[in-house]
Amino acid sequence: MKPVTEVRGVGPTLGKALIALGIKTATALAKAAPETLVQVPRIGTARAPRLIAAAQELAGTKPAPKPAAKPARKSTTRAVTRKVNAAAARANAAKPATPSKAEIEAAEAKAAKERAEAKASKKAKAKAKAEKAARKKTEFEAKVKKAKEKIKEKSKKDKKSKKDGKKKDAKGKKDKKGKKEAKAKKDKKKAKK
Repeated sequence: MKPVTEVRGVGPTLGKALIALGIKTATALAKAAPETLVQVPRIGTARAPRLIAAAQELAGTKPAPKPAAKPARKSTTRAVTRKVNAAAARANAAKPATPSKAEIEAAEAKAAKERAEAKASKKAKAKAKAEKAARKKTEFEAKVKKAKEKIKEKSKKDKKSKKDGKKKDAKGKKDKKGKKEAKAKKDKKKAKK
């Protein structure tokens, strides 16, 4: 009887694990079921039949017929399963449950209400904007009117001051003329005397 560590694919660490499971010889490994070997760490569903076949060769027993299809590796199966499960979860999350007729009507009513509210809000904003523009226009027109009145008042004052200035000039000329004439008369009287 040959020890289990002489089987191709079984090293010292895996040999210790198999011995702990009760498989001490190559013959015992050759007779073991794949389900039993899968319990050992680092032996998966794909590796178990290969170890049994190698043990049968070494023990000289008739090897079991090879399976028609090679089983997939355990790690690959896990990865594929995870990917498939994740994709299914995403698909289920992405697909909403088909709503009932009442739910559809409620959603449509809600959407119509939101549209009406948005339209009313838009109208209110436009109205407020128009009112603000009208107030600004009125204020601007009042400022323009006030400025025009100021200009008129100033021009009236200027015209009045010009008239007053002309009157003073004319009066001043008259006064000067009158003074000269009065002086000339006085001088004549003095000269006569």
